[in-house]
Amino acid sequence: MKKLALILVVVLLVAGALVSWADKKVYLGVAIRTLANPYHASVLDGAKMFAASLPAGSVEVQALLCEGSDEKQINDIKAFVAAHGKDCVIYLDANQAPDAAEVARICEEAGVYWTSVWSMADGVTPPDYKYYVMHQSPDDQKSGYLISKELFATFKTPGKGKILAVQGMLANSAAINRFKGLQKALAEYPGVQLMDNQAGDWDPKKALTITETWLSKYKDLDGIWVANDGMAMAVIQALKAKGLNGKVKVVGVDGIDDAVNAIKAGDMAASVGSNPWLQGGFGLAYPYAAYKGKIDTKKMTVAERMFYTPGVLITGKTVADYEAKYVKSKPKFNYNDLKSAVESPMPAPKS
Repeated sequence: MKKLALILVVVLLVAGALVSWADKKVYLGVAIRTLANPYHASVLDGAKMFAASLPAGSVEVQALLCEGSDEKQINDIKAFVAAHGKDCVIYLDANQAPDAAEVARICEEAGVYWTSVWSMADGVTPPDYKYYVMHQSPDDQKSGYLISKELFATFKTPGKGKILAVQGMLANSAAINRFKGLQKALAEYPGVQLMDNQAGDWDPKKALTITETWLSKYKDLDGIWVANDGMAMAVIQALKAKGLNGKVKVVGVDGIDDAVNAIKAGDMAASVGSNPWLQGGFGLAYPYAAYKGKIDTKKMTVAERMFYTPGVLITGKTVADYEAKYVKSKPKFNYNDLKSAVESPMPAPKS
C-alpha cells in the first residue's frame, strides 16, 4: 500500500512538472528603436499578431525600446534575459550592427533563442550559433535601387537631373545597403548628379535641419533620395515650407501610412513597403518554434537561417492596391509555415 502511494506521488509530481513546463508563459521580447517610428510600431503590431495566434495567456509580448542608445539596448536585453531565463525569445533590430555580437554572446550563454533583422555584426551569423536562429531582411540594396530608378523617372527629362541624399545611420547595415542601391542606379544613369549626401541617423528632426540647410544652398533640384520614410516626411515638410513639394520629388523606404498619403498627393515618387508585420511576426515565430522543439537549428541549412523577406514597391500606379492590402487592412500569415516568410536566400557568409 505504501509502495502504491509512493508511486502515485511520484506520478503526480512528474505529471505536475510536465504540466508546469507546458503551461509556462513564454516572454516575447521585441528589441526595437522607438514607437515614435511608424515602422517600428508596425513591427510590434506584427509581434502581437503572432502572439494572438497562440493559446490565450501562453505568451506575453514586451517591447524593449532603446531610443537610439546602444547601451540601453544591450542593458535592456540583459535585464530581460535575467528576468525570464530560458523562457523567453527575442527579436532584435540592432541599433547599430555591432550590437548584435553582444546579443549573440548573451543569448548563447543563457540558452535563449533569438533572431535579428536588418543588421548583422561582422563575423557573427546564425550558422555559427545554436541559439541565433535566423537573420532576415528585405533586400536593402534592391530597395535603394528601385526607389532611385523611380525617382529618376519623375524628372522633367527622365534620367537627367540633380539630387541630394539623406542617408540613415552609417554603422547600420540597412543604411549602408540602401545607399549602395542608389550608387548602383547612379552608375547606370550618368545624367543624374548627386550634389551632396549626409547622414540623417534615422532622425526626422536631423533630416529636417539638413534639408533646410540644403534648400538655401542648392537650386534647381529635381529630387531628394531618403533612406527611410520617417526622414522623408521631414524632408517633405522642409520642401512645403519653400513651396517645392511636388516639384522636388522624394523617395523613401518602409511604406508607412504617411508615405502612402504622400505618394497619393504627388509629394513622393516611391517607397518600398518592408512588411513590418511579417518581420515582427515571423521574427518571433522562428525562435518560438526552436524553443518548442519544432525546429532544430543544427539541422537547418544556411539558406533557412539567413534570407530576404519580400518587399513591395509603392508608386503612383500601385499605391491604391498597396493601401487596400496593407493600410486599410492588415496582412494575414500562417506562422506554422515558416518558409512563407522567405523571398530568397542571402549569400552564404564568408568563411
